[in-house]
Amino acid sequence: MDFASIFNFLRQMFWIILILVVLLTLYLYLNQENMIFPTSINGMKYPEDNPDPYKSPLQLGLRYKEVKTKTIDNIKLVGWLVYKEENSKRRTLLYFHENAGSKFIIIIQSIYIYFNRCWI
Repeated sequence: MDFASIFNFLRQMFWIILILVVLLTLYLYLNQENMIFPTSINGMKYPEDNPDPYKSPLQLGLRYKEVKTKTIDNIKLVGWLVYKEENSKRRTLLYFHENAGSKFIIIIQSIYIYFNRCWI
């Protein structure tokens, strides 16, 4: 192999790698919002998508109220206000839900807290 053929091979490899890097960068740029803020986890986007009995605190025997509000930038937020038992000395738990999926994890944590009388 002479110097010219090695140089041509390296030049072709450079362009192939450069094109792949540009395509990967473009893909990451165009999909960054979906990668950082996925809209669902395991197909569970809304509480209705959860398996029974994890669709609402009511299915677990917990009293709750659905609370809705709208932010200044017009984003709708929905949460659950789960009431404690009468004369309970347990404290309030304020949980900020992640951006994806449903409130499934909140219910699982609520079950743990409710039945074990302790906080995570």
